[in-house]
Amino acid sequence: MTKIDTIPASVMSIAVKLLQEYIPELTADGLRTAISQHYNDDGQSPPIQKGLTRQECANILGVSITTINRYIKNRKLEAVNISPRLVRINPNSIHELLNRGIPQEEVLTPPCLGKRRVNR
Repeated sequence: MTKIDTIPASVMSIAVKLLQEYIPELTADGLRTAISQHYNDDGQSPPIQKGLTRQECANILGVSITTINRYIKNRKLEAVNISPRLVRINPNSIHELLNRGIPQEEVLTPPCLGKRRVNR
């Protein structure tokens, strides 16, 4: 028996009545299911994911820190500024970036790649 199963029916019905103003289709079973999905089997909250440094993120993506800064600025990566020099990047945003990719029109190509070198 988990902590979720020990919530009294009266408390659950009051919670449902309070929340039905915002979620009209909510039922006591639906609320119980949502709560149990949020918690692990042992009744503990899911662990907090550690934010990654810009260097760790650059290593994962195989790009420079300058590119990581540009992705943060363009909101391709979700980051939190703890201080001016201390930035942590949400690991889920890296997953999304890897799955979604960068649109071709946003990929920067150095101008020298389009020109051929002529040997004299």
